[in-house]
Amino acid sequence: MQSDQQGVHQLQPRVFNYSLDWRFLLPLSTPDKVFVLFEENSDFCQTLEQVGIPISNQLSFLDIEQKQKNQVNSLVLPFGVPVHSVSGEEADQVEFFRSMRKLISEHGNLLLGFNNSRGYRSRTQTQYYSSTLQRTTSQLQKAGFKAAKVFGVVPDLNIPEYIFDLTARPLYFALQHRFKRKPIILNLLQLLSSTAGVMSISDFLPGYFVSAMV
Repeated sequence: MQSDQQGVHQLQPRVFNYSLDWRFLLPLSTPDKVFVLFEENSDFCQTLEQVGIPISNQLSFLDIEQKQKNQVNSLVLPFGVPVHSVSGEEADQVEFFRSMRKLISEHGNLLLGFNNSRGYRSRTQTQYYSSTLQRTTSQLQKAGFKAAKVFGVVPDLNIPEYIFDLTARPLYFALQHRFKRKPIILNLLQLLSSTAGVMSISDFLPGYFVSAMV
């Protein structure tokens, strides 16, 4: 009986700390065509493996130096630019994106997630730079990317419950459902949208994904 109870305790379900819903922003392809670049994180590695993204496609920022040009169809940086590998200077970050672009094959794409630097705090803030939407899209353009499409993220990059186009209807829908049990916050957002327009809220979202073509 005691051994049975021990077995029950050993079969505790795993608690997931990450969601990979950003996969639906990628062009249709098999998981082995997707390469994901992030700081070392064993829990996130397991999450990637469970959806079929193999270890060989999970890259650290040290691995990038060994990658040859034009090898990758879809490159994903789900949490953004790493603090320990790139400086915060504008020119250095543009050069970092330029080096990422060289890895991506013709007609391939980059999917970049990042936290909003306008006062937002998250669990990834110490490892990755936060930024503004305007700054990041400008950096990608300077690095040679084109046709960038932007998506809002709520509540955070680790487990994004909502990923949506930054147009009025999807934005309003996401906020209504996210904050329906927090009436004070919802009322403030409605007040802001009624005075400055619903799109003004997009500057204060927790995070974003940007999909950019080569």
